[in-house]
Amino acid sequence: LSPFVWFRLGALSMRLEDWATALQAFTEVVQQEPEEGDAWANVAAVHMHNRNPGEAYPALNESLKLNRNNWRVWVGKLHTCMDLNKYDEAIQASLVLMDLKAKRNQSEGIPALEERVVRALVGASVSKYNEAMKSGDTPAIDSSKRTLVRMRELLSKLQSSMKEPWLYEASAFFNECIGQADQAIDDLMREYRSLISFKSWETDRSMLERVCTVITRMLAMHEEEGNVEALKKFKFLVNGIIRKVKAAHFDPAQLPTLRLEELDEVIKTIDAKIGTT
Repeated sequence: LSPFVWFRLGALSMRLEDWATALQAFTEVVQQEPEEGDAWANVAAVHMHNRNPGEAYPALNESLKLNRNNWRVWVGKLHTCMDLNKYDEAIQASLVLMDLKAKRNQSEGIPALEERVVRALVGASVSKYNEAMKSGDTPAIDSSKRTLVRMRELLSKLQSSMKEPWLYEASAFFNECIGQADQAIDDLMREYRSLISFKSWETDRSMLERVCTVITRMLAMHEEEGNVEALKKFKFLVNGIIRKVKAAHFDPAQLPTLRLEELDEVIKTIDAKIGTT
């Protein structure tokens, strides 16, 4: 059969969820026409459906050699690389997807990177670096450092296009892990500002809990830094939060006592550090 017929058979088989026939058909296409990028993409799609990332990976690469502008193939490569623990390539795929999304028409529907994906990439890049440092393997250390640079670039690009609290939280974790305490504190401050931009955050129990969590993390980092002037400014911020929360509750019985006690403990800790009462 001609490649055209095999391709039609493969496409029909995918619609009918006859994955074995689809794989056979598209494999025939790429054997006869190795430069048929869409066929390679469909070979990969079948392998991904069959939860076989090891076979999907080379097919995705062959497809991208022929067409680097197919965002669906890049999405496939991103998730396949994550399945295979190829996190550096997953980060690179994420960067390409962001570039394509910025350049293309919104109607194309290129998806934004999911929170779970970004968090997984942050965690993996940090773990890879820590493992390399423990091993003392110079090539592994150099490789992990390149991954960290790409991860930082990805986080920076994401922050330029979205202002989600979870993104600042993930960025703070990343910077804290790689020893960039000042940047981590800045990220936490951005997370705090993002959280209090939500309407009625003072009376929303879930949102207030998140605010208190950020404040607790910021306190720990300020304590570690030991900058007295920064602690004084931080105390002013925390006192402001306490005032806003109290002012938002007209009924004293409805006050979030647990959260206010938590914030009071933050003030006491700061006072102990700066030597005031």
